[in-house]
Amino acid sequence: MARKVRRVRQPTTTPTTPPSRSEPSRRGRRATASRGRATTVEDLREEYAYVLRDLRRVFILALLMFSLLIALNLWLG
Repeated sequence: MARKVRRVRQPTTTPTTPPSRSEPSRRGRRATASRGRATTVEDLREEYAYVLRDLRRVFILALLMFSLLIALNLWLG
């Protein structure tokens, strides 16, 4: 059986601009994004605020459906 050979791809280089000094410094913990840019927790909360709303909505709907199943079981059962 032939041995597998791993080939490492060379990353493509793209010109990058240095970060500007005029940006205000941000407080809070920093999480690094996949592109190397530091993102604050506050930025992530603002960007993904809809996720929490959707989770609440799904939880409420699941609770209503579960209670409906219990009520139907008691009523029909």
